[in-house]
Order: sequence, then structure tokens, then C-alpha cells
Amino acid sequence: MAIVLPPYLKYISFLMILFAILCKYEIPLDPSTSDRKTLLFTKTATVQCDRAQVYKVITNIDKYTSWYPNVARVEHVQLVSSRVHNHEGEKYRLITKFPIIGDVPLDLVIHTDDQPKQFIYSVDSWLLETNLIELKDISTNVNSTRIEWTVYTRRRSILFQYMILPFANFYKNQLVREALFSLVMQVRDL
Repeated sequence: MAIVLPPYLKYISFLMILFAILCKYEIPLDPSTSDRKTLLFTKTATVQCDRAQVYKVITNIDKYTSWYPNVARVEHVQLVSSRVHNHEGEKYRLITKFPIIGDVPLDLVIHTDDQPKQFIYSVDSWLLETNLIELKDISTNVNSTRIEWTVYTRRRSILFQYMILPFANFYKNQLVREALFSLVMQVRDL
């Protein structure tokens, strides 16, 4: 005796197959660029402090809990030797708090530490993000620093680019805006 399935199952199956293809199919890269990143946004802030002090606060990953939203604690995974002057290659685990989900561990890897101009790190979250924080002196004021925080994503699937990216952009934009505000307040209190 053959089992007869309800007719709506073929439509659900078709939608699931289509969803899986859109999740996995990557948008082809532009041949003129070798970059596999998509720009999410750039946020800027100005703080009345010299660049070296701002840089010290930004690169102190242990203090992220005091100014980056949702980070509950930071754990060291891999530190570089003390002979290395920069932090390139260091790995940390950020324990973040999400509503309903609870604590979620995210791996943070420092890529570039160009003291005191630039700090690049990536976070292995659902967004596969790369953060570039640039510190620039303002020529009109010696003790002012302009912070430019740019966030990229390495996700290239069609589903992500056209359906999820606007929501991810809004969510991450709000986090970075709040982080910049807290960072400016913390640096001002130094």
C-alpha cells in the first residue's frame, strides 16, 4: 500500500530547497576587486583627547565590557609573546548577552594593530564581521581625535545580501552607535 502525502508538502519542500540554495549561493565577486567584504556602514565620533589615549582604550579588549553593549565578559584564548609590540594574532572570546537566547560566545581575532592610527579585528558571529577603527588627528585642535569605525561583513550569499542585510545593518549600526557614545564618555572621564 502506497503512502499518500498531502499536496502542500511539495510546496513546502520546494520553498525549503529554494531557501537552501539562496543561503549557499554566493554572489560572484567583481573581478576588479579581490575584496570579499561588503561594507555595512561607517560611524564617526570626535573626542577631546589625544590619539594615543583613545587608542589605548580601544585596544584594551579586557575593558570592552565597560563600553561595548551586550558584552558580559572577555576571556583570553591565545596571547602573543611579550616581545611583539602589537597585538596582531591575539584571540579572545567575547561572551555576549542576547535577549531570549542568553550567553553566546563569539571569537575575536586581532588582525592589524597599527599604533596609534588603526585597529582591525574580526568577530566570528552570525554576521562574520570585520571592524576597522581609524583614529585621525584633527588639524584645527591638537587634543581632538576623530574616530572612524567601519564595519564589513564577509557574508556573500544572495539570501543574506538581499533579505537579511538591511536588518543586520540596522542592528549592528545601533550597537556601534551606542559603543561610540560609551567610548567617548569613558575617554572623556580619563
